[in-house]
Amino acid sequence: MSQSMFESSPPGWMPDKKAERILFQTYWSPQGWRRQPATLPEDFAYARQAGYMFDPVRISHDETIARLLDVRSRLDPCDVAAAFADSLATRRLDLRSALGSYGAVLRLSEHGFAREAGNAHCKICKGYQTDKSEDLNILNFERFKWGGVRHSQPLYALFDLSRFEIADRRRNPQQSELLVRILDTAANAPSDCRPNGLVKLIAPFVPGSDAQRRTMIDCLGYAGILQPKPYPGFFDGYPTYREYPGSKNDWAYPAVWWRGADGINLKAVSFYFPNLKV
Repeated sequence: MSQSMFESSPPGWMPDKKAERILFQTYWSPQGWRRQPATLPEDFAYARQAGYMFDPVRISHDETIARLLDVRSRLDPCDVAAAFADSLATRRLDLRSALGSYGAVLRLSEHGFAREAGNAHCKICKGYQTDKSEDLNILNFERFKWGGVRHSQPLYALFDLSRFEIADRRRNPQQSELLVRILDTAANAPSDCRPNGLVKLIAPFVPGSDAQRRTMIDCLGYAGILQPKPYPGFFDGYPTYREYPGSKNDWAYPAVWWRGADGINLKAVSFYFPNLKV
């Protein structure tokens, strides 16, 4: 696999509305998901040059983990968190996603592929060992559309953080106001409030769709800021998927088990946002 797999754009990568539209139209229509994603060759070439679309790639589990830990080591968690805070107003969902990915792999350690009995994935990280080509474009679509979906999957985290590393991330310090309101709302939510209830509480002042606000809450869960107290989280350790309970809805773990009584984890807030007053 070439070094340019995730780095087809130079440092300081900037958004391109035409390329983003091509990416979106490949997978999404006014009716929702397209059954047969397709891109015209000339459109793909343009979006590829702009750093929105990529050729299929093959990468092993062990190389994914090695590269993921390498890019994680080069990122400052405070920079990742600052971009998340800015995105609440700017709606740069591609940058917002990085907090979820960084949080999900904060305590991940190097390991070789350990097959789960009866399955094709690793019993530690749930990454796959496969000869199939991976479609990075659908990952990038999810990243721009909702702020990511698969933050705890090593390939997505690697792709997400690699793209984040080269993106232009100029700061706007005033954007922290929205983050403070979100955290204050979570800290003072009714004790039986569930994630869906938190979405409704923040909807009046957080721009975007409910799906985007859900992903934002998932990211705060991965970061350990919205941490259900009875269950292991990604801030203090790396729980394998066998160590946490599943659920029957599509909220990500651990945010799925957060309740208002859990409030916010000030230790995690201080780690990611050391200058934030909450």
